[in-house]
Amino acid sequence: MLKQLHPREKVILTLGLATMAITLIAYWVVFPLMDRRERSERQAVVREKELREMVAYQKEYEQIQKESRHTATLLAKRAPDFSLFSFLDQLAGTTGIKKKIVYMKPSSVRDPDKQYNLSRVEIKLDDVNLDQISRFLYRIETSPHLINVPRLSIKQTNQEGGFLETVLQVETLER
Repeated sequence: MLKQLHPREKVILTLGLATMAITLIAYWVVFPLMDRRERSERQAVVREKELREMVAYQKEYEQIQKESRHTATLLAKRAPDFSLFSFLDQLAGTTGIKKKIVYMKPSSVRDPDKQYNLSRVEIKLDDVNLDQISRFLYRIETSPHLINVPRLSIKQTNQEGGFLETVLQVETLER
């Protein structure tokens, strides 16, 4: 049957079969390989991003561990009979605001799963000026006892005298 075809028809038929063969090879071999390569490249980018995140998490974890060891060291240096309430009472005396204390409410948050407990004292001061409260807060925040002030409320009580009503929550870790 091929012998009966004109040479021109044979060329056209050969080109058609070659085109069809190339198309089939492209669809069954080349395109799947290209897709697999693209998928591999995308996975490599994702894995690289995950690796960078893991390295960042490792650095963050190491920093947290370092801070935890530092905290443990500072707590170990603190006197075993340290009390946040008595420290704040003594500090109020040295800063001259002890007479301005309306109340001091101690509380403690105990967590059996954690190594340290949280000791809190809420203090209300009345008729203090900005200088007095600033000195008191500065002495709290710069003490070597890991004390911080997570909550502070200041309200002006007297327009003429510039007196303030202050409620602050002070907390620290304890063994």
